[in-house]
Amino acid sequence: PQWLSEKAVVIPSVQVLLNDKISQRFPTFFLMSDLFCLILVIIFYTIDVLESIQLRGKATEQSGRMLRVSRLVPLYIGAAIFFLREVIQILSLISLKSFHIWLCDLSNWLNVVFIVLVTWWAVCMQMGFLQDLNHFRSGTAFTVIVLWLKVLAFLRNMLIDFAVFVGGVLHVVQRLAAFLTALVVILVAFSQMFLTVFRQTPYCTDPPDIPDEADQWCEVDYRPFCKFWTSFLSVYTMLLGEVDEEMFQTSKVATFLFCLFMFLVVILLANVLIAIVTDSYKVIQYERAAIVFWTNRLDFVAEMDAIANGPWKKPLKSCCGMGKDDQGVASEGSTFGKELWKRLMDLFDDDIEESYMWAEFFAYLSLRVFTAVFIIPFWIFLGFISAGYLWPPQVRVAIFTSAVRKHSSESAEEDELRKTQVALLQREVMDLREDLTQDLAGDRTKVVQLKTQIDHRRTEMDNELKNIKRIVTMLFEQQATMG
Repeated sequence: PQWLSEKAVVIPSVQVLLNDKISQRFPTFFLMSDLFCLILVIIFYTIDVLESIQLRGKATEQSGRMLRVSRLVPLYIGAAIFFLREVIQILSLISLKSFHIWLCDLSNWLNVVFIVLVTWWAVCMQMGFLQDLNHFRSGTAFTVIVLWLKVLAFLRNMLIDFAVFVGGVLHVVQRLAAFLTALVVILVAFSQMFLTVFRQTPYCTDPPDIPDEADQWCEVDYRPFCKFWTSFLSVYTMLLGEVDEEMFQTSKVATFLFCLFMFLVVILLANVLIAIVTDSYKVIQYERAAIVFWTNRLDFVAEMDAIANGPWKKPLKSCCGMGKDDQGVASEGSTFGKELWKRLMDLFDDDIEESYMWAEFFAYLSLRVFTAVFIIPFWIFLGFISAGYLWPPQVRVAIFTSAVRKHSSESAEEDELRKTQVALLQREVMDLREDLTQDLAGDRTKVVQLKTQIDHRRTEMDNELKNIKRIVTMLFEQQATMG
């Protein structure tokens, strides 16, 4: 369930596991392949569409609107790769009896729309379909939106900032449903009021005043409040700050409505919109940022795991002659280059000791320079063109993993800080209690010692008084005998 996955993805151990999964060769290869295909499709789609528009503007026959198949091969390849990936994912989930997961994932439907549109427009450009140039331009322009939405979906799985941005936009749109409905009602009401006020007035009945020297491209009858649609568009542009107050000077009612619109919509509702957007985005940024990002990463890792453990896993292993005893081969392949990369990095961690001879110092320094200038860049380049397959694990970890945070939100951090402060206060109270107990025990000991000393002194004084009494008695007796 959704609530359980949101609780699970913020657990540090789960985040460490997801980082470990996504930095493996198989998910890395898929991520890099997606990136290469997207770049390939976007570049060649833009070039081919512009070329096709140019041909359609000149040609009158269908054959003149056709592009060569060689120009469209990158589009077919990109669409075929994404189509193959979706088919593999669907078969994997069907084998796991979890096909409903694919149906509920909006990113999969975005992939389907991407595949259909790219294939359709590639066929149209190849065969010269869709003779209407305006329809062709509009459709290809809409497809550009889908292409860049795919780029955002890719970056959402890679970077937490993009995950927060996409999640924030979706959350804001959901929160703005009531506000947008009220705003449309108010805009329609004001557009209808302005249309009613200016209806059958010189503003609408008199011909437009166009100077003789005006350019032919400027001969536009700009009187928007004479038709409902233009009135609505004008009211909408007034919301955005484009206002021509001279249009309202001919009518006091229009002036009053203009002032009311500026106060109610431009001042009041605009600030309400800013407040709603700011508050809604902060909810995602401060309270659900980690949840949004790690949930997206969990979905991708689960998708890769389903593909890697599909129904073809056992037949493929049997064809390759691999059994249960060959599990170590896969683990060794996943750590390919790890030890060598560590040794290369150790060259830069160790300081050159002063006891080295000049020749040793020069050789060690030359090895460092050669490694930094040639070996490391060449290895990074090989890994890049192989879609990350030849990268060592350290590079994949550095690129594809994200920092593990103990807390998913600012409130959780504040709660943990309060708990830490309370625990610290409890320890201080316990220490103070122990100190007071020790002080009281010391004072009790001192009191007992003082009491013992007093008793001792009292005994001594009693003995001395007895001695004095005995001596005085003896003196009295001696005086009595002498008398």
